[in-house]
Amino acid sequence: MATTTTTKTTASSRARKAPQDRKPSQAAVAEAQQRRFEDIEGSEMLKPFSKIKGSDQARMLSRMMRLLGVEDLEQAEGVDTSNMDLEEVADFIDWITERYAVDPEKFEDFTAGKGGMERALNLVMAYAGEVGEGDGSASS
Repeated sequence: MATTTTTKTTASSRARKAPQDRKPSQAAVAEAQQRRFEDIEGSEMLKPFSKIKGSDQARMLSRMMRLLGVEDLEQAEGVDTSNMDLEEVADFIDWITERYAVDPEKFEDFTAGKGGMERALNLVMAYAGEVGEGDGSASS
């Protein structure tokens, strides 16, 4: 008589993650804020900083600071991102895509699928963070 082994699936192993469980980790967002934009995969899909007007740079920084819940850029380092509103995250990603993606369709393809939100958020946070770093000439 042959024996077979079966694996019992528990309800907890089948449970799907709730949307709040899929938020990017605080470490991932902090890393994105500190990495040079040019070092992030997909950075070539966004317009060079030399092509972004000062007023648009100010808008970008304002939106990023609002997303992070800070009043100045110095507070952005080490901010707790676990409470970020995913609707605001999505709006920020869409806003950057619409205004600054060299090819919005290609950018959306790159940020689609498994891990897409984290790829998109890493790119847009590093992009906006680099704008706040100085003259923006590093990506001309």
